[in-house]
Amino acid sequence: MVEINNLRLDVNDIDKEIIRLLIKRKTISDAIISIKKKQCLSVYDKTRELEIITSLKNQFEGEINPHLIEKVLREILFYSKSDFYKLDSIITGDLDSVLEKMPFLIAGPCTIESETQLRDIAGHLNQNGIRLLRGGAFKPRTSPYSFQGLEDEGLKMMKSIAEMYNMFVVTEFTDSRQLEELYEFADIIQIGSRNMFSYGFLKQIGKKTALDRKPVLLKRSFNSTINEFLLSAEYIINAGNPNVILCLRGIRTFEQIDSMMRNTPDLASILELREHTDLKIVFDPSHACGDAKFVVPTAEAALKLGADGLIVETHNAPHDAITDGKQSIEPRELERLINYININY
Repeated sequence: MVEINNLRLDVNDIDKEIIRLLIKRKTISDAIISIKKKQCLSVYDKTRELEIITSLKNQFEGEINPHLIEKVLREILFYSKSDFYKLDSIITGDLDSVLEKMPFLIAGPCTIESETQLRDIAGHLNQNGIRLLRGGAFKPRTSPYSFQGLEDEGLKMMKSIAEMYNMFVVTEFTDSRQLEELYEFADIIQIGSRNMFSYGFLKQIGKKTALDRKPVLLKRSFNSTINEFLLSAEYIINAGNPNVILCLRGIRTFEQIDSMMRNTPDLASILELREHTDLKIVFDPSHACGDAKFVVPTAEAALKLGADGLIVETHNAPHDAITDGKQSIEPRELERLINYININY
């Protein structure tokens, strides 16, 4: 036992030295980034980062797993830039301009819980250049006894906060009354998975949005085929609004019998949709996975496969969230995703 304790003391000393070196590296990195910013140079140097990782893999080949080297280095490189990454945004300009910037990121809580909660989350998103704020005011739930959202009051609150931060509201309408009475409070109308087959409602949305061509984000039903999904979009388009965004959010398969995930992520459907339509394609890793630990890597995979954008649930305190806290990522993880987008796109 004495021998183990002595070895543990050695490990503690090594851990402290690692932290000291991380702090030292961060200080030097900050100085480099400050110089780059003064000279109007890009903070991100993908080639340089790849050179660092490759060099260390080669140098320590046979001594340590190269995959571990890459994983650790990417975390260190992420930490070194953590004070400086911001998703590029178009501070001025309209919604169309934001949606034309690829890939675009829609983020926010599953449910609008309170003014304080939403303002805190929107403020964080704004600081990172995100202009598209998602949030549920009307929550269609399986159980009628579950929290159904703050409804009209919540949506009006969201619109006010979005305007405060120069953001656009992305929210779901679930019936005709909301569509008629609250139309002005949504900048992008979301049609949830449950309503993808509500053809009469889709026609109404198409007619209502035909004049101003307000974007409609249509989510794929968890039990629909690709063809059924595209035909649902046609109901909106044929009613007069071609500005439809297709959203993949996972499908239900036999995997759900014993899967860790809420749904089966329909990532390959991005490729198939590309063969059939020119409509924008968004992927929702939060609902596709149902677990925050899978959200960021799945989101990155969706972008690699050609998704035009992402819609992600984020919460400042997921463990206290009223709904879907398990699949909501914390601000730190959202920033990691933003960093990935900045480096690769």
